[in-house]
Amino acid sequence: MVKFRFPLEMEVLKVIANYRSVKGVISLHNIVHELQRKGVLRTNFSFIKYSFGYYSKDLEEVLNNLKRLDLIKVGKSEDGFEVYEVTEKGLRILQSMVEILGSR
Repeated sequence: MVKFRFPLEMEVLKVIANYRSVKGVISLHNIVHELQRKGVLRTNFSFIKYSFGYYSKDLEEVLNNLKRLDLIKVGKSEDGFEVYEVTEKGLRILQSMVEILGSR
């Protein structure tokens, strides 16, 4: 059997989709760090710990790719935080990947 891994973008897209939306880029970095640390998320992002939590330049690049591909949208909450949500296009692509590869 050939094993195929979701690209990093799809792994992060799955995380955002599972949460429906994530409020704050810091929260998103901390969630991905924790899931990766626990082995739930099979990524290898390098994180740096700051006083407010964890940050990954690699994860930031993946988020920018997802935005450019219109797979996620970033809005603003009433209190000024960025809110990350998966677009309809992102949900369709994620669903297609799950159908093709099976859920992991």
